[in-house]
Amino acid sequence: MSAPGRRDLRAQRDTQRGSRRASNARIRFLVVQALLLDLVVLVGAAAAFPIYAGNRFVLLVAVALAAAHAIALAGLRWRWSGWWVALVVFGAYLLLGLPLAAPTTLGSLPEAARGLLAVATAPVTGWKDLLTLQLPLGSYQATLAPALLVFLAVPTAAISLAWRTTRGWPAAVVLALLPTVFGVAFGATALAAPIVVGPLSVPREAVVGAAAIVAALGAVVWRTTHDRRRAVAAAVAASGVRSSARPLRTLGTRAAIAGGMVVAAVGLAGFAAPAVLAGGEREVLRAGVDPRLEIADEVSPLAQYRASFADDRFDDVLFRIDAPAGADRVRLATLPFYDGRFARVVDPGAGTADPRTAFARVPATLPAPGGTATGAVRVTIDDYDAAWVPTVGAVTSLAFGGSDAAALADGFFYNSETSGAVQLGEPGLGAGVAYEQGAAILETTDALASLVPARGAASLGEEIVPASVSEWIEAQAVPGGGAGLETLIDRLRARGFLSHALSLTADAVPAWAAELGDYTFQPSRAGHSSDRIDALFTDLITRENEVGGDDDAALVAAVGDDEQFAVAALMIADQLGFDARVVVGMRLASSDDDLAACADGVCTAGDLSAWIEVRGTGSAWVPVDVTPQHTLFPSPDVEQRQDPQIPTDVRQEQAESVLPADANPADGGAQPDDDTAQTADFGALWATLRIGGASLLVLLVLVGPFALVLAAKALRRRDRRRADDVAERFTGGWQEYVDAALDHGRPVPRSQTRSELAAQYSADLDGSDSLRLATWADRSVFDVVPPSETESDEFWRIVEAERARFDDGLGWWARMRARVSLRSVLRRGRGSGSRRAVKRASRGAEGR
Repeated sequence: MSAPGRRDLRAQRDTQRGSRRASNARIRFLVVQALLLDLVVLVGAAAAFPIYAGNRFVLLVAVALAAAHAIALAGLRWRWSGWWVALVVFGAYLLLGLPLAAPTTLGSLPEAARGLLAVATAPVTGWKDLLTLQLPLGSYQATLAPALLVFLAVPTAAISLAWRTTRGWPAAVVLALLPTVFGVAFGATALAAPIVVGPLSVPREAVVGAAAIVAALGAVVWRTTHDRRRAVAAAVAASGVRSSARPLRTLGTRAAIAGGMVVAAVGLAGFAAPAVLAGGEREVLRAGVDPRLEIADEVSPLAQYRASFADDRFDDVLFRIDAPAGADRVRLATLPFYDGRFARVVDPGAGTADPRTAFARVPATLPAPGGTATGAVRVTIDDYDAAWVPTVGAVTSLAFGGSDAAALADGFFYNSETSGAVQLGEPGLGAGVAYEQGAAILETTDALASLVPARGAASLGEEIVPASVSEWIEAQAVPGGGAGLETLIDRLRARGFLSHALSLTADAVPAWAAELGDYTFQPSRAGHSSDRIDALFTDLITRENEVGGDDDAALVAAVGDDEQFAVAALMIADQLGFDARVVVGMRLASSDDDLAACADGVCTAGDLSAWIEVRGTGSAWVPVDVTPQHTLFPSPDVEQRQDPQIPTDVRQEQAESVLPADANPADGGAQPDDDTAQTADFGALWATLRIGGASLLVLLVLVGPFALVLAAKALRRRDRRRADDVAERFTGGWQEYVDAALDHGRPVPRSQTRSELAAQYSADLDGSDSLRLATWADRSVFDVVPPSETESDEFWRIVEAERARFDDGLGWWARMRARVSLRSVLRRGRGSGSRRAVKRASRGAEGR
């Protein structure tokens, strides 16, 4: 083969090798860019995992990411427009939606059709389920559909944008952060358990946020470096001059600085956040979806207690229930709050982070608490239309039947902390409504006497609890703890007398009184305010003062029913340091024949009861009955025990009851002459300190990195100026001048001499002494006579003047950008004032 032929063949081979290298480089770019964005998206998947907490979610993310890569690659291959890519994404969403986002609907064709409709409408309506259902959601109905949309559409858009644009790629990184925003915004209102590493306790949310920032910074740094290398390669190919710049040399430094800032911020948050954010709420989207407002509008079920004992209501069947063995109570409502007027289901003043007020919709299943046995409960509603849903034990699932099942499911809210449920939808509970409930029932219940107080002091304030409560407790001289509480409750019930009415109609025996058998009526005022409870304990104390002794039969004095006695027992338990709450419901079975219970699962209005639940340290809630006895009539006064000398016949039908004046519940616990010293309340001070600490933390996180840069530059300048070797001060001063120029946007020095570089930097500055700086810097390195201290001071005076001259004509923001600029920190071959800097200067580095 001739020489020209060999040259042509060699050129052809070189062209083919160049084409293969370009193709391989293109493939590497596509793969690395996609993997870096995938890493950012996967951090978002970790943030969103607690919302679903199931393997279905992991499978969904994996399939969605694979589909996103395929769509983005197809769009790149066939140059689809953005509209075509969006159309294909929506088609893939519908195609994958049924098996991935609504797998529970694949049982039958009608269910699959409903599931497909739910998936199709989820982009508009599915967010409501995420905000109102109790977490975790699992694979309930089509709640995975919004996640499928996020993890399919966002990676497709981000990868397509990064692959197909040269200037719009920063938007791709921002898009890749959206899954993290999704996980945080739709997450729980309560903070997750912190991650503890040695003495450091870092909030999980801070770790996720830091990981997202680090991943995003990694994608930005890599893409910036890649684009710079391409630009340098293009310049070399066009000019034939090979550049000495090595962008990769500063890549590790940039990553280390960025990572150090993130680690410092996370560490600061780990030390400060637990104290600053203690007791605070996490503001997320679900915090604004609050069924408490509707529940607060409902009248307290304890205030409506006596209405069930009216003659026209007493025998009405409310509902029928089929419960498993071991279930002995039906809960209608749990009332953990008492304000001196009413026992309430929710406290309007409590935040959404308070678990006692956290009502949420129920997904497919809820985990059963430890130490419970699960079973199925069937409830059929007859004449019952209240908002409070009858439940047994802890709810693990609940499914309504009938044509209104979907509407009833949407209106069902449950509180895992109190085991209370409400129905706020339309048409609500009514005749014919039926549902099946999964119940978790405690296998064993702790004995009341074995409980240990959870607190050392009462939680109810003195303005709520009457002084007569503490006076009666002290008069009993019982030990503390669960044994003392059990004794006090027994005495309260034994010395009370059951009555559901204030007066009776002449010649008429009410149904509730007839149910009690041999019963003598005593009037009892309704209500459970502090004033009413004060009257109850005052009667007990008065009787004890008159009679003395400990004979319960002689000390019967407090007349009322479950409404008053439940709140009275609540106050006693609270005074002894126990957590306590009132429960309104029915008993399915009872070993005490004097206590009302549903007969064969048929619950009537007359079966309604109230009791309290008490919890000690490390125990579950223990139910405690409080219904007073009804066989021993209240004893007469001591003065009236002897028969009168002249007996008088009293005709009962002419006796008229006198209604007591309305009491002001707010005055129930107040004592006009109470001079007890009040404990200082530091709540406002702590709230102020917490807000100030949070503000300072935010300020440090935002301003800290910039302050760190300013401090580093100041220390660098001081070290250069105070170097032991005078010659090193000159070299350091020249480096300080070059760094100031770089921070103000001047080009990075390449192969210029110091004089050439000074002339370039001062070309647009009037009266610059930069050439003098260059001359002195050269002399300090190459002159035989070393420079003096006086010359060093003058040299640095010129450096400071030149630094100030760079600021001439700049605005405040431009000067601040120069102060915090990292160009001088990250530039190649920066000096440090050491002897190595002098050697580099002698070789011509920094421009000689």
